[in-house]
Amino acid sequence: MKSIILIVMFTCTVLADIDFKKELEPLKSIGPKTFDVKTFDKTEKADLILVDFWASWCEPCKEGFAYYEEKIKAQKNKKIVLISVNLDDSEDKAQTFLKSYPQNNVILWDEKKKMMTLLNFDAIPMMLVLDKDWKEVGRIKGFNSESKKKLAKFF
Repeated sequence: MKSIILIVMFTCTVLADIDFKKELEPLKSIGPKTFDVKTFDKTEKADLILVDFWASWCEPCKEGFAYYEEKIKAQKNKKIVLISVNLDDSEDKAQTFLKSYPQNNVILWDEKKKMMTLLNFDAIPMMLVLDKDWKEVGRIKGFNSESKKKLAKFF
């Protein structure tokens, strides 16, 4: 029992120490060539930072895109930044997808799935919720009515 508690405590400590700016910065900014590609800005200030992990083949991920954009635009008292991290095996798959589902936010490609390993998750969509200091305050798995309720609490 003591070893389980120690493992949980260690895991929580490791997660709390992640420098998200440092980990996201080397990922490649992508987007359709016909649009202005927004690049990652580690100096950006916001009340809330959402990091959405997705792939082109993920149906719930597609549903989430429009929803997140709508909810973020509706926020009048908070500045919310959305960073989308693509986990496709090829950048071409992501580019093709983004032509049909254009985004108005930073889109990064995590070619080696480094963030999945670092954050220890194995299913998408996955949303990280970070506070203004880029510290993790929540994780939201999936995209359904329950995940929408969880996200609403942060707005």
